[in-house]
Amino acid sequence: MKLRAFRIRNYRSIVDTGWCYLAFDDITALIGQNESGKTSVLEALKCFYERRIMDDVLRSDLSYPIIECTFEMENERFSDFLNRENLPDELYIALADKKEFSLSCEWTDSKTYKLNISEPSIVKYFETMERSKEEEENKIGKAIEDLYAATNMVIREMEIADKAKHDARKALNEMAPKLEETRKAAHKNKKPDLQIMAKQEFEKISALFEEKEKDFNDKLQVFEAKKMLTQEISEKVSVCKTYTELSEHTKQLDDQIEKKYAQLLDTEHYHDLCSHEKERRSSAQRLDQLRSEYQQMQKSSKEYHEQLLLKKKIASLVLDGKKFHDAEVDATIEIENSKHFLSQEDIAETMFNNIPVFEFFEDFSSLLPNKIDLEDLLNESGTVEGYKAAQNFLKVAGLNADFFREKNQRILKQKIENLNTDITIDFQDYWSQNIGKDNKIRLNFELEHYDYTVPEKSGKPYLEFWIKDNTERLYPKQRSRGVRWFLSFYLELKATARKNHFNRVLLIDEPGLSLHARAQEDVLKVFEDLRNKMQIIYCTHSPHLVDASKLYRIMAVQRADEEDERSETVVMDAKSLHEASSDTLTPIYSLMGARLYDQQLIQQKNNIIVEDAVTYYYLTEMARLSNFQGKAFFIPSNNESSIPVLVNILIGWKLDFMALIFDTSEKREIAEWLRKSSFLSSEVHAGSYVMIAEGFPKVEDLFSTIDFKRFILQKRIGITESNSDYIENNSLSRMILVTNFLHYIQHEKIGIPDFDEETRKNFKQLFERIKKSLN
Repeated sequence: MKLRAFRIRNYRSIVDTGWCYLAFDDITALIGQNESGKTSVLEALKCFYERRIMDDVLRSDLSYPIIECTFEMENERFSDFLNRENLPDELYIALADKKEFSLSCEWTDSKTYKLNISEPSIVKYFETMERSKEEEENKIGKAIEDLYAATNMVIREMEIADKAKHDARKALNEMAPKLEETRKAAHKNKKPDLQIMAKQEFEKISALFEEKEKDFNDKLQVFEAKKMLTQEISEKVSVCKTYTELSEHTKQLDDQIEKKYAQLLDTEHYHDLCSHEKERRSSAQRLDQLRSEYQQMQKSSKEYHEQLLLKKKIASLVLDGKKFHDAEVDATIEIENSKHFLSQEDIAETMFNNIPVFEFFEDFSSLLPNKIDLEDLLNESGTVEGYKAAQNFLKVAGLNADFFREKNQRILKQKIENLNTDITIDFQDYWSQNIGKDNKIRLNFELEHYDYTVPEKSGKPYLEFWIKDNTERLYPKQRSRGVRWFLSFYLELKATARKNHFNRVLLIDEPGLSLHARAQEDVLKVFEDLRNKMQIIYCTHSPHLVDASKLYRIMAVQRADEEDERSETVVMDAKSLHEASSDTLTPIYSLMGARLYDQQLIQQKNNIIVEDAVTYYYLTEMARLSNFQGKAFFIPSNNESSIPVLVNILIGWKLDFMALIFDTSEKREIAEWLRKSSFLSSEVHAGSYVMIAEGFPKVEDLFSTIDFKRFILQKRIGITESNSDYIENNSLSRMILVTNFLHYIQHEKIGIPDFDEETRKNFKQLFERIKKSLN
């Protein structure tokens, strides 16, 4: 896994760096003046990894840092870190072919931060889940409002039905005596005519009674229905009331926790300011009490939120028509089943635990000691002076505790002598400095034992370290500051490289300040040797720590207003170097102005000025693949408008050169200006200074559409315009594309036969034209 980019906000002088992409070959240099903010970039990355900041990094506006890093998984997959059973199927499938993700640390105060992961599939899934949650809560809220309104209506309707039932019963009860009276009269009258009349009256009253009885039964049925509906609604109301009350209690508790935390921070700040012991003891007791209360409140809040989730789910199911008991069972099962799924925060934490280790190299954090007890080394006594450097020495030598258990002293000393030779040879591969003409230093360690002069340790073994040359045998502390620094640096990096293959990001602030210029170039050799085992990000002012042939490794750091040290820090990557000030770019200018015979960017002859760094990288790589390398030396300008400046410089240096200009109307005007300018004595002479790549607006157009998609875009897509137009129309970064191109060509070991005929023909014709013009 590799760190690919970072973005830093609200950190010291940095407001927002924007996304800064590291060099594809894993060495990135930050250049800039003092107080520009270079070290702040490294320290911010260290804070990201340690997830800890100090108050002195806060800006005056009291905004808190947000630090983001993008990582690329080269040989890993998300499935290597996240178990399938811990992810929903939908998310697991979406992540199957994903190779990149970003993590951000966002502080809310000096001690509290939130870790987030930004990967489109993950973000989309959890945003969908969050929307579903909000929709469910809104649905429940609306349903509760409707329920309360319906409850009042049903209660009123039940009251009306109850009154109607009561009135119907009253009317029925009043009719019963009349019915009984007419029934008796019909039986009592013996006279036929009276009996007929009484019977008719009885039938009339009987019909009215039946009508009243039916009305009562109808009213009773309506009442019972309203009563049953009221009971059902009452159950829902009870569930919803429990949920809303618990929700309110939870919100109140969260508010109390927030206030308690603010109280805790204030007390901690007061405790730090206390100068008297009595005040400190009192504030310490108060702190312990507040921390205990805060922890207890957090525990209660967690329980409340778990209960709230259950009650919300039950309420949702009950509102959808389920019985309370069934809803409770279903909700419990659903929540239990979802508990083993990782949250977005859990995924962020899991991925963070697997990112490369960020190590900040401290110049003299551990110098090699003159001697150290073997017991301290084997017992890992980290507080002993020189322990880390001694351990690094043994790791580089490939030693462990078993080595020192050899009982035969002759064999042991011979092994030590052989190891001294091996480690010295390796060290001399990097340290090219001599003492005198050809006297190179050698590294030695020896296993000795204390004698009677140290009675408390008599007979115990210790290691003794020496840095020798042909004339002197000196302890490390007796050597120069530069030698001691480089040795510490060499041991640290070599030992780190042995720890874990490509799982480190090494942050180095101003390496080699105490070194001679040639020794600083030795530092670059160490970087180059170890870049396949770790990523290196370093700050420098030195031109000897910048490789002019690999300017894509550079990020320029400067203040937005160079006259104001309080202005914000701006970070520019290689494609934006032309925007950097001349003071910021001093290391590059110094390098280009060095002795021409000591560097390869500018030569006495066969120099080809090209319009920008992107053009330089494409042409240099294609020249290498076409075996044209060494026949022409490409020099990048900042942009096409800066070509006349470089032309003036090379003419002033009396160097042979040619300007290669691509074919647009604006660039042809520059070519015409160069041809007509006063320093070119004749039209014929001028023509030899300027070449136009006719028919190709930019260097990317030399590639066929097929090769452009395959090697530069690295994706299959339909393209109907020119390559350069496609880049511009889609707002793509040319520098990122060329960086990916170089990485792909070198990583996949692509050769010129792998390109199609059109591409090979275009570059062949261009290189032949260049060769002819140079000859």
